[in-house]
Amino acid sequence: MFSGFYFKGIRFPFFSKVTLKTLLPSRILVFSLLIFSFSFSAFGQGENPSKQGPSDPDILFRIAEEAYKDRRFYRAAESLRNFLVLYPGNSKKNRVLSLLKDCFLKLDRPEKALEVSLDLYKMEPTGEFGLESYLEAGRLLAKMGEIDQAKQIFSSICRQSYSRAMAEKAALEFSGIDLLSDGEESSPEGESCREK
Repeated sequence: MFSGFYFKGIRFPFFSKVTLKTLLPSRILVFSLLIFSFSFSAFGQGENPSKQGPSDPDILFRIAEEAYKDRRFYRAAESLRNFLVLYPGNSKKNRVLSLLKDCFLKLDRPEKALEVSLDLYKMEPTGEFGLESYLEAGRLLAKMGEIDQAKQIFSSICRQSYSRAMAEKAALEFSGIDLLSDGEESSPEGESCREK
């Protein structure tokens, strides 16, 4: 005679044949409440974060760095993208984006490196790091043949008053573009940038 109820290897002896048929809806409710309460108690018993080792963002960043050092740039880029999706407010975001930009450059993806450079600039538009990223965006545009857009970026950097060193670098970039242009006159933006 059947003296219990089995559910995927778990035996519930308190159900008999008679109650199995008559109490099916209430049994499902009780069983679902048991599982629901068990899931909260199982997830609520985590360790104290201060006693744990390195956190998940640190591990993911370390994996990306190791892949980059091993010249597995695609793998590094994927890990860095995952980092940005999973931990968007992490304090390592600038380092992650810089490494991601380098990965894209190594993978010969200048358009992606340009996107990352512009993101870095948007994060810190008045700081040295952000302006350096903006200058890099201009260089990438020049390499991609987008000379007018590159000149706009260099001109913008020349007009800013946050970093004289970045303005001088932008003026040098203007000079380089003017030298490489075949017989064209130097641009007025470049002249005003070099005069400052």
